[in-house]
Amino acid sequence: MNKEEKKEEKKKTQKKTDKKSEKKEEKQKKAVKKEKASKKKEEKEKKEEKREPEEKVEEKAEKKEKKEEKEKPEKKEETEKKKEEKEPEKKEEAPEKETPPKKKKVNKMTLPEVEAKLKYVEEKMGGLTSQYAQHLLQRKEILTSQKKETSTKKQK
Repeated sequence: MNKEEKKEEKKKTQKKTDKKSEKKEEKQKKAVKKEKASKKKEEKEKKEEKREPEEKVEEKAEKKEKKEEKEKPEKKEETEKKKEEKEPEKKEEAPEKETPPKKKKVNKMTLPEVEAKLKYVEEKMGGLTSQYAQHLLQRKEILTSQKKETSTKKQK
C-alpha cells in the first residue's frame, strides 16, 4: 500500500510542476507577443510620420510632449520654453507648406558649415567620438588642406 500511495503522490506532484511550467511558458509567450505588438505599432507610427504632412507631425510631437509631461513633471518648464521658442517661428513663416531642409551630405559641406556642425555635435553628443563627428573632422582637414594649396598657388 505504501508503495502505491507514494507512486500516486509522485504523479500528482509531477502534474503540478507540469502545470506550473506550462503557465510560465504561456506568460513568456504573452510577453513576447506584447513586445512584438508594441514594436509593430512604433514602426507603423514612424511610417505614418514619414507620409504625413508637416502639420500632423508637429501635432504628434506635441502629443508626445504632453505624455512626457505627465510622466516627468520636471521637464514641464523645458517643454514650455520649447513651445514658446517654436511659436514665434511659426508666425514668421509663410502660410505655404514648406518642406524641411534636407540634410546636406558631409562631402558637399563647406568649411564654415563643417565647423558649425562640429560645434553642434560636440554640444549635443558630448564629444567628437561618434562616426559622424569623425567624418566631419576628416572633411574639415580636407577643406583646410585645399585652402592652403590654393593660397600657396596664388602666392607663386
